[in-house]
Amino acid sequence: MPLTEQQFIELEGNINQVWDSYHKHKENYLSSIFNIITKKTAQFTDFTVGAAGQMTEWDGSVSYDTFVKGFEKQYRPTKYSTGIKVDRDMWEDKEYERIKNRVNQIAYGVHKTLTYNSAHIFNEAFSTGVYTGPDSAALISASHKNVPTADAQSNSGTNSLTYAGLETSRLAMEQWKDDRDDQMLIMGKMVIAGPQQRDNCAKLFGSDKEAFVGDNTINIYKDYSYMIHPLITGDKWFLVEPDLMKGGQGLNFFMRRDPRKLERDGNAAKGDFNTETLSWKSVGRWTKGWTNWFFIYGNQPA
Repeated sequence: MPLTEQQFIELEGNINQVWDSYHKHKENYLSSIFNIITKKTAQFTDFTVGAAGQMTEWDGSVSYDTFVKGFEKQYRPTKYSTGIKVDRDMWEDKEYERIKNRVNQIAYGVHKTLTYNSAHIFNEAFSTGVYTGPDSAALISASHKNVPTADAQSNSGTNSLTYAGLETSRLAMEQWKDDRDDQMLIMGKMVIAGPQQRDNCAKLFGSDKEAFVGDNTINIYKDYSYMIHPLITGDKWFLVEPDLMKGGQGLNFFMRRDPRKLERDGNAAKGDFNTETLSWKSVGRWTKGWTNWFFIYGNQPA
């Protein structure tokens, strides 16, 4: 005998409420780091292009610019899934706490998967073993190019996370040049690191006065922000320009199908005849990467 319509409505309402509540109260690292792309296509293709030149003096007509063709980057999603089954006996015996625990555990699995995904690109940033950009280089590399004909530039360092290391990294970003040999005017304003740098970040950026000195020195980095990601490993740290990072020119997360949406069997009120179970699933399709590299400078201290 299937559940009555009213029983099913109550059960599904409770499950969706538990599911939504779980995700609502968890830190969303994806939206804090990535530009989320939700195009309804099988893949998303992005392109880089050479820089615009400086304006020229008026000579009687508009001077129209031309651009150098850059690189192509394709984002094709991979499919992931998990699910939950509730047997009829659990509902009839009013084991609501067990049902809630099952829902929370599956929601935790989805949240954990997305959180690991948001950190993985940083943990593999210095290697081409997993990710490469459209210029065939790692995210943090000494051989980046803006367009194929440009000179190689580096966004890789070994600086410790100190005021001196921060200044060295910031100056390196400010010296990057576009393919017209003009400075790119990139300014790092945010540090992303793992738990091993938590104490350092709090001291470096948490006061109007400089840390680690006895003098009453003004902290010129007091307006810098930082993010401690719980899954970034080691002492590595990254100086980023956050507007570029999330504005489409930095880290992209192509979310073709969001796994934080719980779906049920279309005939769930009847359930499976032989097993007497009701089923809900979470299915996601996504991929991640970057099109341009110049939003970030990475350091891996010796």
